[in-house]
Amino acid sequence: MNGSDPIAVGEILGTHGLWGAVRARVLSDVASRFDAGGEIHISGISYRIAKSSSIRTRQVILQLHGVNTYEAAKALVGYMITVPPEAVPQLPEGEYFHFQLLGIKVLTEEGEELGRISDILETGSNDVYVVNGPTGEVLVPALADVIVKVDLDQGIMEVNLPDGLR
Repeated sequence: MNGSDPIAVGEILGTHGLWGAVRARVLSDVASRFDAGGEIHISGISYRIAKSSSIRTRQVILQLHGVNTYEAAKALVGYMITVPPEAVPQLPEGEYFHFQLLGIKVLTEEGEELGRISDILETGSNDVYVVNGPTGEVLVPALADVIVKVDLDQGIMEVNLPDGLR
């Protein structure tokens, strides 16, 4: 991913009702991302949000300006909802959005390659990075004493794995 690629903030899961609303999975931690009046992109086309309501954890119903029929909404199902990189707020030092970490290489402090982050599990206390590599899957807790360094420019995360995590 380069600095000009659109950022995925949701995915259209299905239609809702007969008048063009869609049900979307939320991939963004920005609380106001899907508020009425906001702008999103689907398949490169810009849409303004007319109405928005949460229905479940990490799901929202969206009514988009210009999408007024069931057929128009159905045509959007399966597409990712994106925003331009400049719409992503800056985080404090040492904090990262999931999209920034997915796909980066994970190495131990000794230089052993564990693989790449393929998924991030959100648990009650901390995230867990799912790393797939040559030795299989490794679950890495997102804790300060485990994550030694993250270099997004190089696409590398250095970790100090506690005993028993392999």
